[in-house]
Amino acid sequence: MNLVLDLGNTAIKWAIFDGKNLIFRGKLDCSNVVYEFPEWSKYDIKQVAVSTVIEIPNQLKKNLEAFDSVLLINQNVNLPIKNSYQTPDSLGMDRLVNAVAACYLSNKQETLVVDCGTCLKIDLSTLENGFVGGSISPGITMRYEALHNYTHKLPLLKPMNFNKLIGISTNDSIHNGVICGINNEILGSIENYKKEFPDIHIIITGGDLSYLEKITEKKAIFAEPDLTLIGINLILLHNIQ
Repeated sequence: MNLVLDLGNTAIKWAIFDGKNLIFRGKLDCSNVVYEFPEWSKYDIKQVAVSTVIEIPNQLKKNLEAFDSVLLINQNVNLPIKNSYQTPDSLGMDRLVNAVAACYLSNKQETLVVDCGTCLKIDLSTLENGFVGGSISPGITMRYEALHNYTHKLPLLKPMNFNKLIGISTNDSIHNGVICGINNEILGSIENYKKEFPDIHIIITGGDLSYLEKITEKKAIFAEPDLTLIGINLILLHNIQ
């Protein structure tokens, strides 16, 4: 069994894989400083891989010391795809890990990954060049916080599903601007990519996936909430072969 961990800005997601098959997943809020994972003892874990955008907390490091082999996914790790990004040292590993999973799931055709988390990341991978690059913009929560923090009167709202054309109150107008705005941003990017890659395979993922109704209702777009975990596991398998 393989254990893979994805340490994000707000949560730690982890999963147990048997080969390429995901058999159990879990999630721990980063505000939980105990870092207890009782489920791990139920499995005969042979290999571990960690991808992180934050410094690994000391208590979690102690948890990982119980395992003989821990692969840290960083810029020096051996990848199953090419990385054509011009500034690889500044590339977030979550973007690269997602590309690995996307290339696998799409059988290496041109693929666009839409990852809506703390930031909205839209990235292209191709058969010839592997990970190419894309765009980064504020995610849903960041947009709500920016409207509140950089104005005097706008309230700080929590995300919600919203699909009205017109916001008839201040709260509705904020939800409209954030939720409908980010949906339209994604749809516009997808249409631009389709002009150059008509058969592009589109995968959407991320912690805010549930707010992207306009996107996920389209049949040609595939939602995969476990994309990052799948990518980490594929990199791990590639390095232990």
